[in-house]
Amino acid sequence: MLLRLLLKKRKKLPLPIQLSLAHLATLGTRQKFAHWFTDIETYCTFIGYSRSGHSIVAALLDAHPNIVMAHELRAVKYVQAGFERDVLYYLLFQMTRIRGHSWMRGGGYTYDVPDQWQGSFKKIQVIGNKHGEFTVNNLAANPELLQKLRDVVKVPVRFIHVVRNPFDNIATMALKKAQKNAQQNSLDLQATTDRYFRVCESVMKVKEMADSGDVFDLRHEDFIQDPKAQLRNLCLWLGVEPSSSYLDACASIVFESPKKSRHKIEWTVDLKQEIENEIQLFPFLEGYTFER
Repeated sequence: MLLRLLLKKRKKLPLPIQLSLAHLATLGTRQKFAHWFTDIETYCTFIGYSRSGHSIVAALLDAHPNIVMAHELRAVKYVQAGFERDVLYYLLFQMTRIRGHSWMRGGGYTYDVPDQWQGSFKKIQVIGNKHGEFTVNNLAANPELLQKLRDVVKVPVRFIHVVRNPFDNIATMALKKAQKNAQQNSLDLQATTDRYFRVCESVMKVKEMADSGDVFDLRHEDFIQDPKAQLRNLCLWLGVEPSSSYLDACASIVFESPKKSRHKIEWTVDLKQEIENEIQLFPFLEGYTFER
């Protein structure tokens, strides 16, 4: 009951209450569930931007029988608070089990993969968390946190960085925020642009801290164009084999083409030029323009 309350209401609870509930709800879990985690070889977390395509990629990974990918647990805050490995892993798994089908509501879309393993597993080889912006900003602001994370999980830490055309990403972020605040006619594109490129700076810092082979840059547009190939590459990079039935099931729910949100709003000439200039500062954004 405590765990369900924590995982379903965590965003509305003050951090000290979240940590206290997590501590009480996980007493004894280390001894009882440690056997679940003996085969884990990799800890994986997303870094990047909201509304970039993280949710669908994470949901598809969670559908793999050997991957547990939690939905926005904000795992690094538990690492900062001193939670041990098996307790952290238990929280991640319970997030997929209790809210596993929250993937079906991600971003207003359905991410339920038919006849696969969302919210369950056969053998866990990879475990992790999807909350890219929170994670990357915290790691960038607290460089010692990455080593602390490595010390806690005791396996290699790998990062998935999903990139989307910045104009589409910024537009979607602004539209969703306005919709949430019931202010559709009051888009703050400048503030959203500033936020987006602050996250880009955080990504650069984390990429500099991580080993080059530990970051997988995935372009959202490439993923939509050929989901089977991109997902296969991602699974192999994580150290798990993707079956053809798994890849087929995952590909069946992917959009036929990227959503070009940039065309839903009006841009000033100055802001478009500002974004074009900022794009040049980040190698992982190379080639993106308003036109393509």
